[in-house]
Parts: sequence; structure tokens; C-alpha cells
Amino acid sequence: MSDTMFLYIMNMQTYTQEVVNLHTHSYYCGHGFGEVAEYAQEGLKQGLKLLGMSEHCPVPDNRWGSSRMSYSMLDSYTKDCLATKDEFDGKLEVLRGYECDYLRQYQSYFAELQGACDYLFFGVHDLSLDIGSEYSMFWNPLTKDDLITYTKFYVEGLESGLFLFGAHPDVFCHSYRAWDEEAIACSKAILECALANDVALEINGNGMRKGLVKTSYGTRYAYPHHEFWKLASQYPVKVICNSDAHKPSHVNDSMSRCLLFAQECGITYSSFQVEKDQAKSSGAKLSLIGGAHPGLEGKRVALP
Repeated sequence: MSDTMFLYIMNMQTYTQEVVNLHTHSYYCGHGFGEVAEYAQEGLKQGLKLLGMSEHCPVPDNRWGSSRMSYSMLDSYTKDCLATKDEFDGKLEVLRGYECDYLRQYQSYFAELQGACDYLFFGVHDLSLDIGSEYSMFWNPLTKDDLITYTKFYVEGLESGLFLFGAHPDVFCHSYRAWDEEAIACSKAILECALANDVALEINGNGMRKGLVKTSYGTRYAYPHHEFWKLASQYPVKVICNSDAHKPSHVNDSMSRCLLFAQECGITYSSFQVEKDQAKSSGAKLSLIGGAHPGLEGKRVALP
């Protein structure tokens, strides 16, 4: 393993993308499989050095309860993650995070949770504000109006100040198959907002597992979408990739495809820094560095 893949700098450890996955779901999420420790064991086998567990974050009123971890399971999840961290100490860095569905009414709750775990990120999965029903990005075809709603929700997450990165920003391409003026406008709004707020964006390996879809524009992944990420390469926005694993065997299985995908789109991945919190043995500060895309050399990008 090269020195650039795993560096020690005092109490700071730096990892390159090849050995990192921060988007991982176990049985706790309600639609995943396997124990937390099984992901760590499989992560070692698949070459990881930094693993982040990131169950879909429950909220006190149990919105999304039919497809997310229950609020009552928070303590159990925490204990499992900390026990796994101790078990694999010195072999694999295990962090505890959450994937949040951001709505403004949960801002203070997420802010409090941010101080009690290693990192938060967000994704938009549901376009409904009705606590009793979901309008899933995956279960329903999306209209142009839905695309506007999705963009609004995503931008609000980016602007919240809570999140290390935004997950699968191009997930709208799963159910909105055209790459048209509306899709481009949505993509630009997300990219410009991510840049203005210094929030990274994620190329998602789980979309690749969903296979190829046929559209009037040709055959492509449901997501990630090449056109979105080619557009992203024109902005100095930080980009990472994650597996979005829902069973242990997927914990890092998409990395080679994600590396090739980034190369095809002109994307350079950021690196990861973990700073150990000396005041508490279980805490860590996670940040992203670097990742200048090749096509931006010598260019200046004006913020909106």
C-alpha cells in the first residue's frame, strides 16, 4: 500500500478514496442486512481502512418509520458501533454517523445529534411533507414539478450547515429519465449551492448495482448519471464516492466502478482526514481535503 493511502500526521490520519466507505447500512435501517461487526470484518477483506456506519437517521416523531430505523433503537446502534470500533482498533477505523432526511423542523435535533456522533450527511428520498405518507424518489415517476421540489429540498440540506456531504445528488435521474433543460437546471442549482456552502457531493455505488436503464437518450445507470458528473467537473466542488452498502458483501465492492466512472467524467476525488478527539476516546473529527478536477486547471469559477 502506498504512503499516500494511509498517512499518520500527529493525531491526524489521512485516507485516500480507495480505502474509504462512509455510506453503510446494516439491519438497523429496516431494509438492510447484517450486523455492524460483519461490515467491519468484510471491509477489512475488501481493503478498507476507514469505514463509516450510517444508518438512516430516526427522528423523535418516527417520521419515515416504515422504512427507517426506529428512534428507540438509537442507543443499541450506538453501542454496537462503539463495540465494533473497539474490536477492530488498530486494524480498521470505524466511525458512527447517520444519513439524514433533512427537513427544517428537525434542524435543532440534527444539530444536537451532530455533536454526539462522528459525522452526518443527508439525502433526499421522500418528496412528501405529510408525516403519514411518503412520495418516494424510487417508487414514483417524477414530474417537472417534482424535480423543482427535489431541488428545493436538496438545496435546503446543503444550506443547513449540518452535513459533511450530500448523498446521491443525481438520484432524481432514477425516476426522471430525460436529460433536459429542467434536469440541467436542477443539477446546476445543486452544484452551485454545494460549492457556495463547501459541502461535498457523493457518487453513489448503489445506483450502479441497480443496473442499467433504457431511455430515449440511450442506456445508462439509473444513477449516477454521467451528464450530471460531467457538469460537476466544471465546478471546484468536492466529490467523494461511497458504496451505500445494505449488506456486508457490498461494503466496498463498487469502488473499481466508481473510480472508472470518475475518470470518465473528469472528476478527482477528495481525500479524508480523521482527527482523533483527545478528550473522548470514542470521538473523531472528519473532514475532506483536495480534489481539484483536471478540467479546472487555470479556470476561475464565479459563484452565483
